[in-house]
Amino acid sequence: MSVTTPTIDKREPNARARWMVLVVWLLVAGFYFNLSYDYIRVTTHDEKFTEYLQYVVQVAGSERRPAREIRALLLLKAEELNVPIRGEQITIGGSGTGLHVSVGYDVDIEIPVFERGLYRKQFQHTAEFKQYAGF
Repeated sequence: MSVTTPTIDKREPNARARWMVLVVWLLVAGFYFNLSYDYIRVTTHDEKFTEYLQYVVQVAGSERRPAREIRALLLLKAEELNVPIRGEQITIGGSGTGLHVSVGYDVDIEIPVFERGLYRKQFQHTAEFKQYAGF
């Protein structure tokens, strides 16, 4: 009768270490994916808001709309796009063909789990009425 000694699997600690490394890498990848998604979302919403700002300035300048109406339209669009703009961040000068509008605001790019600002992106936009010259 032979006595067998229990064998110790030397691969087990390496297997655990590999799983731990994999889990850590997956967490890091998820963290960066979420940050990237938030940054792209904020930038895309800002681009849409900028296009709308240009449109509103052109229409309001040609129709001689009051500053109150321009501010209200911009705030509605900002709310629709989840852009954090307050009324005092919109500066409207002139009217009609001399209309110019300036908007400045900050957006925090947040850490996914802790919901704390990691990065603050500043946006500053200016739009002026441009008369169509025709052909």
